[in-house]
Amino acid sequence: MENHKRHSLFWPILLVGVGITWLLVNLGYIPGFTLGQLLKLWPILLIVMGVDIIFGKRYPWAGTVIGLLAVAGIVTILVMSPNLGIQAAPQVKTETFTEPVGTATSVKYSIEGSSAPVSVDALKGGNELVHAVITHRSTFNFDVSGSTQKTVRFSETTDSSSWLNWDFTTVPAKWDISMAPNIPTEIVLNGGSGSLDFNLKDIDLTSLRADMGSGSSDFTLPALKDAYEVEIDSGSGSVHVVIPDGASLTFNLSSGSGAVNVNLPANAALQVEVFDEGSGSLNLPSGLVRVSSAGSGNSLGVWQTKNFDTAIDKIYLKILDQGSGSININ
Repeated sequence: MENHKRHSLFWPILLVGVGITWLLVNLGYIPGFTLGQLLKLWPILLIVMGVDIIFGKRYPWAGTVIGLLAVAGIVTILVMSPNLGIQAAPQVKTETFTEPVGTATSVKYSIEGSSAPVSVDALKGGNELVHAVITHRSTFNFDVSGSTQKTVRFSETTDSSSWLNWDFTTVPAKWDISMAPNIPTEIVLNGGSGSLDFNLKDIDLTSLRADMGSGSSDFTLPALKDAYEVEIDSGSGSVHVVIPDGASLTFNLSSGSGAVNVNLPANAALQVEVFDEGSGSLNLPSGLVRVSSAGSGNSLGVWQTKNFDTAIDKIYLKILDQGSGSININ
């Protein structure tokens, strides 16, 4: 005779309840909550687990009822959390920040990256100095100072209580920043873990200083009649830099563990000076001629193309510090 043993449905119902709760949060029916807030409800889980152990094995139907009551209780607490004085998790919101050109003759942008992806491009006309659409779940700081020489700062303030602030919403954070194309522009970037996409081909760039983090990054530089400076200190994320035809610049590079790829225009007039040899590989374009075994300071050598001395548009590449990642110049 077969023994049809019935099992408690407590755990399956609890898992289904977690999924339903998560769905209700993403649909906006339940206020968002963080992992830290959810862990504060652990006594309830201990109570219902204990009750299920006592009654669930003897009365399988009791486990089903206990599971349903536990899910209903947690959902009720989350729905009523504002009335119970429980602070809601930071909600995802999209804000737009703008600043008119006004009397500005130059601008410096300071961008403190975070985990959010950041994209930068040029504005398409208008009289705005900057137009930023920011989707975030914390406190976003947009500060503008100066009159003719303006400074625009972007940063995000987050709660320092680490991973316990991870919430259960699926709306992605993102920074979309558009800059005025015809104002002399300096950019200072402190990258975070988010990816970066900087399309600067229409920006009147005077200098770019980027201290990278763990996110991957793409930079498209402008071709300007006046030479400008680029300084990149890469981290563990990969870095891809595109230099267009007609660009004239000094490029100071310090690499980390991530790969760095620099795409040059055809027949570019290039001079490469190496100050450090790391454990990563260094791949230079073919056709370079070594013109010095020791340059100024602690230089290990200088290589350049044959047309470098007579060219109008010149690219000076200085490898100041090489890490474990590969550097490919092509």
